[in-house]
Amino acid sequence: MTHSDASRPQAVRTLARQPPPPGIYASKYTAELAASICQRVAEGESLRSICRADPSMPTEKTVWNWARSHPDFAECWAVARHLARRRAMAAHAEQEAARQAKWAADEAAVKAGPAQGRVLYAGGPGSWGRPAWNRGLSGYRPDIAEAICDRLCLGETLQSVCRDPEMPSVGTVYNWLRAHREFVDLYRRAKEIAFAYIVETAAEQAPWLETEARSMRELRRIVRAAHRRCAQIAPKAFADGVCGPEDR
Repeated sequence: MTHSDASRPQAVRTLARQPPPPGIYASKYTAELAASICQRVAEGESLRSICRADPSMPTEKTVWNWARSHPDFAECWAVARHLARRRAMAAHAEQEAARQAKWAADEAAVKAGPAQGRVLYAGGPGSWGRPAWNRGLSGYRPDIAEAICDRLCLGETLQSVCRDPEMPSVGTVYNWLRAHREFVDLYRRAKEIAFAYIVETAAEQAPWLETEARSMRELRRIVRAAHRRCAQIAPKAFADGVCGPEDR
C-alpha cells in the first residue's frame, strides 16, 4: 500500500443513515422553508405561482420530492391544501349568496319601479333595462350531472366531456358545483374511481421484459406516469383530500 492509498478514506459498510452528498445534490430542505410554503398554500396561493414567481423558492418537482422524503412536511402540506380548498368553497358560497341577494333586490326593484318588467341597472338611479330571459336559471339536471360523472370515472377530463355538444360548458359545470352540494359529492367520488381505474389499467398493460428486475422497473415507471395523470385530472377547487392514489 502506498502513502497516497493510506491517506485516502476507506469505504465502510454500514446501515446507518448517511448524510446527503455534497454539491448540487445536497437537499435544501429546511423546516422554515417548508413551513413558509405550507402557509402560502393555506392562504390560497398555488404551488406553481409560489415556485415560479419567487426566486427563493424551490421548483415544483423539488417540493414533491420533499413531500415523499419528509412525512411531516407531506402531512402539513396536505392540511394546507385542505384549508385552501375549504376557503375557496367558502368564497364561492359567499359569491353565490351575494348574487342571489342581488337578484332578489332586482326583483323588488321591478315591483316597486316605474317600468313594469324592467330591472334597475348598476349604473345608477333611473337607469333601467330589460333582464335576460334566462336570468337566475342554472339549468341543472341530476341526470346530466350523473352522465358527466360516469364519463369522469373512466379517466376522461372535464374539458373533453364538455366538448360533447349534448353536454354543458365547463363554466356551467363549475357553476353547478358551486350551487349543488350533492353534485360536488358525486364529482369527488367520480374522481376517486378514476384514480383507481387509471392506475389499475396502467398496471395491467405493463409488459414482461425478459427478467423480473426489468419488468418491475418498467411497472414502476408506468405506475408513476399513471399517478402523474391522476394529479393532472385531480379536482382543484372542489377537492377534499389527496390528488390521487399516492398524492403524486
